[in-house]
Amino acid sequence: MNTLQQTISHWSHIAPFAQVPRNEKEYEKLLALIDNLMHWSRHHKADHVISLLRLAASNIEAYESTRYTAKKVSAIEMLQFLMDEHSLKQSDLPEIGSQSLVSKVLSGERQLTLEHVRSLSKRFGVSPNVFF
Repeated sequence: MNTLQQTISHWSHIAPFAQVPRNEKEYEKLLALIDNLMHWSRHHKADHVISLLRLAASNIEAYESTRYTAKKVSAIEMLQFLMDEHSLKQSDLPEIGSQSLVSKVLSGERQLTLEHVRSLSKRFGVSPNVFF
């Protein structure tokens, strides 16, 4: 059997792993293949396994980049998220000022200043960029 015939005869087994997943079921199968290939490659040395791993990882990355895109959030939404994560109330943010000033910021009446952003990013251990 020549190479073309071998490829055609095995294609039904290879095709699901040689393309970007179209749904969650295909995605899960590709993740399982990667796990199996990584386990197998620990005990066997084969360039074609590394090549298949790279292809599968690339297809997973392509799927995830279209499926799991980050939603853009405003500075206020980010601040509210961080407050929720840390179980904070408006009065727990001296970095911004008084509770009434925090209330104005959260309602959109006032903007976070650059100094607020610096202080908040330091407090929460996040990049100042999350507020922009």
